[in-house]
Amino acid sequence: KLPFPWLLRLRPLAPPRAWSNPLRPRPPIDCAVKDNVEDADCQKKLTGLFTRKGDALTLKLDGGKSKTHTGNRAACDRDKVDKCVVFTLRGYYPATQSLLIQKRYYEGGAYLFVSRRSGSETEMPEVPQLSPNAKYLISIDQNDTGERDRDIAIWSMQTDPPKLEFAYKATQYENWEVKAWKADTHLSMTASIKGTTSSYDHEAQLIRNPSRSTCLLYTS
Repeated sequence: KLPFPWLLRLRPLAPPRAWSNPLRPRPPIDCAVKDNVEDADCQKKLTGLFTRKGDALTLKLDGGKSKTHTGNRAACDRDKVDKCVVFTLRGYYPATQSLLIQKRYYEGGAYLFVSRRSGSETEMPEVPQLSPNAKYLISIDQNDTGERDRDIAIWSMQTDPPKLEFAYKATQYENWEVKAWKADTHLSMTASIKGTTSSYDHEAQLIRNPSRSTCLLYTS
């Protein structure tokens, strides 16, 4: 257990059900894609946040600015591996005013977490998940086809661009999943591990120590 300094638990006076958690951030809005283009429902839900013209995906930023990512679907269709790239919008995070772009190559790809305030981009291996109050962002690499830079990464959303605060890279094969956020600084996780002699599943708690600016991985 971590040595938390103090814990003050307050119990509200039974507010009306409709008023509970009034400040909880809005959840992310997912964007579906069909034939490498955002579908009609996505374009309707995110009207005003982006435009699509052929291979060009343009994001609408604050202050009337914009940012365009241009792919090359024709190269993918012609198996031109070195020039194949496709950009699609996969979601919007209202709590952090961020858009999520999927960048796909002929093989593999990444996600770009783009700030509408500044246009800054943070590259991530998989779709990230926000903490309950949008203070932290986690992305887990589950790529089995190539080398992973890190298995788990957590960014602080207190800055723009987000600041990488924790990174974990296993010395063996480990596939991690988030079971649940228990708080902004506490996650329950599971891992499928393949050791040199056996394979097994493992549970863990990922907790931020308030006395340090790092995250600690505690396995059970």
